[in-house]
Amino acid sequence: MYSVTITNNYFHTITLDNPDANKVGSFIPPGGTQTFEKWGNHILFVPGMGPINFIDLGDKKLNGYVDPKLKWTESTWGGLIRYRGLDAYFRYEGGGEVTGEVDAHGCLHLSFAQGGAVISLADVTVAS
Repeated sequence: MYSVTITNNYFHTITLDNPDANKVGSFIPPGGTQTFEKWGNHILFVPGMGPINFIDLGDKKLNGYVDPKLKWTESTWGGLIRYRGLDAYFRYEGGGEVTGEVDAHGCLHLSFAQGGAVISLADVTVAS
């Protein structure tokens, strides 16, 4: 499992995929920061921008994105973050750490303690 720390510098409140929107920790107000421990599959909702989808890959690796020259791609555990048609892939050993900021314009800025990269996954494919 990995932890996620998100800072909200956007003008709207960001909410978590929790049906109880009033529960402490299920939202991040403007100017706020929230850390989520033992994160797995979750979605954060950024009003007017859409969902930030966090996918826990476990020990599965994404084909085409393993490169022995990039040591982080050889790590055991991994995750995928999908937002507005862009994807970020990260891998880690032990407990991973993801740090993110939603800026004033709704843009997502990420960093990964053990390494990661922006990648391109097709949202739809059609077999012929």
